[in-house]
Amino acid sequence: MAWFPKQKLWCRVQVCKISDTCTATSQKDFADIKVEVRRIDYGDVACVSLGNIKELCGELASRPVQTLQVSLANVRPVNGENWSSEAISWFKSKVKKKTLYARLYLERGNVLVELFMEKGKIGAMRRGDSLSVKLAQHGYAKHEHQRFMVLRSHVQHKTRQQSLEWEKYLLSCYCQNKK
Repeated sequence: MAWFPKQKLWCRVQVCKISDTCTATSQKDFADIKVEVRRIDYGDVACVSLGNIKELCGELASRPVQTLQVSLANVRPVNGENWSSEAISWFKSKVKKKTLYARLYLERGNVLVELFMEKGKIGAMRRGDSLSVKLAQHGYAKHEHQRFMVLRSHVQHKTRQQSLEWEKYLLSCYCQNKK
């Protein structure tokens, strides 16, 4: 367990590595050693003083993890395997301190999510574009469905155009019959 003074909170953690090494000879010196920890029930990584860490008791250790590791659905980095620092910054600016809504998918044992800024109506899937789509629209990612979305958009436009032409034709026929 680790104490997080800013949040005034004890959290279950897993020590990842010692970040700042020095020779500790007394209890006071332990406060100077920093360790990197992953908060088990939040999923984030933080650096804390070794003096703020204590052993986790059995009851708390046996509780299930309260986080779920997920990946964004339908996107991959534009330039290979790793996300650019610009893509990461853009994404962080969109999600930091915001409430997001997720649609979850299970694919080959992995949990994928589409994240949305606004809530859909109950029973309806109508929402704005997902963050995956917006990430691709801003040039930070390749969206697997992007080419299908462009094609679908073109088909929808043509269908709308045909519908308008048909409506005009019907109106002209109706007006001629009225004379």
